Formats: sequence, C-alpha cells, structure tokens
Amino acid sequence: MRRRTPVALALVVLLAGSGCLPTSSTPPKPAEATAQSEWPAVYARAIADANESRASEADRELSAFAQRYPSSPEASEVMYWRALLKLDPANSTAVRESITMLESYLATAPAGTHRTEAGVLRRLALALEQRNATIAAIPPATAVRPEDKARDDEITRLRDELSKANAELDRIRRRLARPRP
Repeated sequence: MRRRTPVALALVVLLAGSGCLPTSSTPPKPAEATAQSEWPAVYARAIADANESRASEADRELSAFAQRYPSSPEASEVMYWRALLKLDPANSTAVRESITMLESYLATAPAGTHRTEAGVLRRLALALEQRNATIAAIPPATAVRPEDKARDDEITRLRDELSKANAELDRIRRRLARPRP
C-alpha cells in the first residue's frame, strides 16, 4: 500500500504538468500605450527629424504627443524640446517663439527635468535676439575692394599731374604775357 501513494501522486503531478488542466482560451490583451511607453520612440523620431533638418516634422510629432497625453510628466517636457529645436540657427525666425516656449516651460513645470538648461537657453536666446536687432540696425558698410583702391590711387596721381601741368601752363602764360624789353 505504501507504493501506491507515491505512484498515484506521481501520476497526478504528471497529468497536471503535461497540460491536461484547463487553461484560459482568451488571448492576453496587448498592453495599452502610455506616455511613458511611447515617449522614447517619439523622442527618438523627433531628434532624428531635427538632425535631418526637418524641424517642422519634429515639432509636429512632439505637439501631437503632448496632445495625446496632456497631463503626463513627459508631456510637460515637450515644451522644452520644442523650444530647443526652434533655437536652431537654421531657423532664425523662431527665436521669439522659442523664448516664449521656454518662459512657459519655466512657469508651468516647477519640477521640470530641464529647468536649469531652460533658464540658460532663455537668457542665451534673449541675448541672441538683442544681438540680431543690434546688427540689423547697423547700416551696411561699403567694402573697399583692391581694384577700387588702385583706381582711386590712379585718379589721385592723374589729378596731381594735371595740377602740375596747369601750374606749368600758368607759369608759361605769365612769362609770355610779360612785355619784352
């Protein structure tokens, strides 16, 4: 009788382990997309677009993400990244918009991951905007080309020769105008 218990127990374990027990027939649900799960892919695409000079596409991608997940911590960082992309020197018309976005980021994200960087970038953007305004106010200077200088030097030399020739002519006229004794 002692041998039957281990054999019966072994049979139960074997049957249970072999998959004879009923299982759930419903497939597992795919995980719902969250801001945290989507952010790495959105960020990577935006950076790739920016590196390939497609700033408007990167901006559109980031804006769409922020609209899908408006209350997520990742969405609060979108304003920073959009402002950073607008500071690109290739996009000089967007400096004012970038400053506005950085100010908004600093005001609405008190615990933002990039607060220090946003403050520094805002100050740099303000300085850049001021420099651009100063440069725009300076009238364009005429560049002196080497051939212009040579021509000016030739004109000066010819004027000097003409003055000397006129002076010599005046001297001759005065000498001829004197009566002869």
